[in-house]
Amino acid sequence: EPPITFVFVLRDRGVALRRIDGSLGNDERLRVLNEFKNDPTISVLLITMQTGAVGLTLTVATQVHIIEPQWNPSVEEQAIARALRMGQSKSVKVFRYIMKNTVEERILALQKKKRDLVRFTIDGNSRDGVSGTLETI
Repeated sequence: EPPITFVFVLRDRGVALRRIDGSLGNDERLRVLNEFKNDPTISVLLITMQTGAVGLTLTVATQVHIIEPQWNPSVEEQAIARALRMGQSKSVKVFRYIMKNTVEERILALQKKKRDLVRFTIDGNSRDGVSGTLETI
């Protein structure tokens, strides 16, 4: 479920929003998704990573905000891809909210290491050009 304080801040500022989370059944999810796609007054759709990372097409969205980074970077990439699917005619901006000296900073560092490990496994180099053995990465 999206952090409740985030929901309150948006509502306090008069932002019309809808939510999709694990508590909604399939019919309710479809109804909420259709409202977001078809009602121009609804500018925000809050979706948990678990419910929004797969199976949705959100080409109506032009911004993706990641409030809680995930340990597995591919989960975030899949969620972002919901807005970048075929049929997207606009630019999509991705925003990540990270506070200094928090677990989120450590999660981002771990994500980078995981991406570097994948790149190293595929081509022998990490993103920053570092090469070597798996032990050095």
